[in-house]
Amino acid sequence: MNILQHIRSEDTFCVSLNDESRIDPDLVLGRFQYEHPVFTTDRASAQGRHPELIRRRRTSFCGAYWGNGFHEDGVNSAITVCREFGAELEHGRKAQDQPKAAS
Repeated sequence: MNILQHIRSEDTFCVSLNDESRIDPDLVLGRFQYEHPVFTTDRASAQGRHPELIRRRRTSFCGAYWGNGFHEDGVNSAITVCREFGAELEHGRKAQDQPKAAS
């Protein structure tokens, strides 16, 4: 987590999704259980309205909930919003390397 979250610490922080029996319990800072969102049958209809919420009242929405709840779905929704602002994103390029969208 230190590198991923830019944590400056002498300690190394790790996250595990694996068997916890091999981790010293005295070193565990917290335990969390996450689940993927459960979608209703109305989700496809609501998700289809994403374009209506881009640049509406100076606000746009990005998130995994516009897809199936995976990280990639969040990225895809962000790309959709960026394109509505005129930005063309190339695969493999960092955001700071992208040309600025016209305002």
